[in-house]
This record gives sequence, structure tokens and C-alpha cells, in this order.
Amino acid sequence: MKNIWTILCSRSLIDQRTNSLSLIDCVDELTVTFSKLEEMSTANKNIPVMLEVVSLWHDEAKDSERNLTYVIEISDPQGQKVGEFKNEAKFVVGSTRLRAITGINGLRLTSEGQYLFKVLLQEANELKLISEIPVDVKFLLKLTK
Repeated sequence: MKNIWTILCSRSLIDQRTNSLSLIDCVDELTVTFSKLEEMSTANKNIPVMLEVVSLWHDEAKDSERNLTYVIEISDPQGQKVGEFKNEAKFVVGSTRLRAITGINGLRLTSEGQYLFKVLLQEANELKLISEIPVDVKFLLKLTK
């Protein structure tokens, strides 16, 4: 199985009539605003954000149904894993392509910097790195009067 592309966005839409996929608000940077310095200084910040990791996969073996097992790992700027999402999707008989959409509801952030969203394919008993999406995270302190 081959990953053709993977995108991080705020949401995706599939048109029922044409089967066309639309990617809404692709993400490569997040700015998180805090109203208190104490909130910004905590070691772990749970941010209420909705994201989707959308991937297009290709497989020539179309004579049978195939399972695709993959994991999305999120690493902080220090390389520590702050999130993991295990997924399974199926190629139907006769199809050589598969769109897989993984929803992420909320992120755990530790610091400002570059976070990596990694797509890992489960092959036998090992995970193989397929794709990495870097996302720059910036913190902003907005004091209210």
C-alpha cells in the first residue's frame, strides 16, 4: 500500500453526488491565545481544536478486500509523544484507492514550537513511517482589562 498524500485540515467534505473531496482550512500553523500567564505557563495545555488528518492511499491488489491499519502520532517540539490515534480502514473489492479521514478532537500542547503529525503504516508487527506533517504552534498572551 502506498500513501499518495496526507493533509491536516480543520474539516473535509465529500460531495455525495460527485464523490469529490474538499479540504477546508488546511493547517500548517496554530496560534493559541491565553488570557492568563498562568495558563500559558502550565506544563500541559489541552486545547479544544477540531482537526482532520485526510490521506489518500493506493493499492493495486484490487481482487480482494484489504485492511489498512495505521497510526497517527503527534510529537511536541522536544520529540515527546503527546497524542496517538489508531485507525483501520478497508479497501473494497475492485478499488485501488482509499480516502481515510481521522478526526482529532483536542490537542495536548506542552510548549511553543514545531509539532509533528506522523502517519505510520502497520506492516506485520512493525510501524513504518509514511508521512510527517509539521505544524508550527505559537502562544499569544492577550490580557483583558
